[in-house]
Amino acid sequence: MFKSLLRILSFILSGTLLCGSAKAEESVFTQAMVKRSLFSVGNTQRLHKAIEKAQAGEEISMVYLGGSITEGALAKPQKTHCYAALSAQLFAEKFMPDPAKLRYHNAGISGTPSLLGITRCEQDVLSRKPDIVFIEFAVNDASDFNAQMAYESLVRKLLQSETQPAVVLVLTLLSGGYSAHVHMKQIGKHYDLGVVSVYDAIKPELDMKRMEWSDYSSDYAHPNNEGHAFIAELIGHYFDQAAATPPAEFNIPQEARYSKAMENLRNVRQGDAEIVTEGSLPFATQACYSYTQGWWHRTSVPGNDPMELHLTGRYMTLVFKQDNNESCGTAEVWVDGQLATTLPGHSPTAWGQPVVQLIDLGENAPHTIKILMAEPDAAKYFNLLDIAYAGE
Repeated sequence: MFKSLLRILSFILSGTLLCGSAKAEESVFTQAMVKRSLFSVGNTQRLHKAIEKAQAGEEISMVYLGGSITEGALAKPQKTHCYAALSAQLFAEKFMPDPAKLRYHNAGISGTPSLLGITRCEQDVLSRKPDIVFIEFAVNDASDFNAQMAYESLVRKLLQSETQPAVVLVLTLLSGGYSAHVHMKQIGKHYDLGVVSVYDAIKPELDMKRMEWSDYSSDYAHPNNEGHAFIAELIGHYFDQAAATPPAEFNIPQEARYSKAMENLRNVRQGDAEIVTEGSLPFATQACYSYTQGWWHRTSVPGNDPMELHLTGRYMTLVFKQDNNESCGTAEVWVDGQLATTLPGHSPTAWGQPVVQLIDLGENAPHTIKILMAEPDAAKYFNLLDIAYAGE
């Protein structure tokens, strides 16, 4: 499989990018764009450690965490032609004597922000014992304080994890020009990370009319095959430059650039002491992307007794499944006796995806949380996928 993927990558790059042929010279994707994309090579100590491990013939774990661009939307075939798969294979081609020892995992989920990324970090990223992690949330994140806090806390959580992976930021953009790249670059600079900016590569070309958005994407956000191959080429350029940059000692700054309030986010699992009672939300098998278990309310479950949790923290995240199905209802979340928020299990624009809700608990103190169905929806379905909390 790995050799066939490398042949696919070679074919794509030779036809659309920078391989020296007459056809490549006509491409809108130029060498200047590739060079411009590297906002920062960052501290290379951790990447060099991964490269040395790879060159020694050991297994390498690479995880890509992000939204639909990372998942591979519009790439055909999606699993093999998304930028994540292509760039992982570039790493294998450049540094691994035996590409079969590459352990590549795509943890992209469409329509999701870094708040969901940090909530599922333990389950979908750290459980893979990664050597290298790419983060791509620039088109799904807002640019407010909560988004900055979630993104920076995610970066810190990864950097401080057991395997001490190299963390690389990938910054994309929408057709209208939106990208959360500004604060993400500041975070990358603060932690001296590798930062690959698709925004910096493409935006000037669009502004100067040297390329059309359709050269890169056939909708408002998602790269076509040429676009995915281009992002892979940008990451390949990062690999080359980082490999050529001597490593220096890497230290994680103690102070945050924006906020690290969620860096110690802890997931609540079935049987944990925080759960006083499940009420009418028993634990069961689920089916929602990488979520295979959780708590659910069903019409077959009598009553509408609240799930009750006791926890100490400042912030809480709740992940629930949202579907375009009117049999799915809304749950209420009560914090210390006050209605804090509602979780709408139904939306006419949903496709069965996980949705995350951030709750500011007010103080880093003990809290009583109750979750139950809104009274009009007590006979409807609801899927609670994940519970997590963090203290400052």
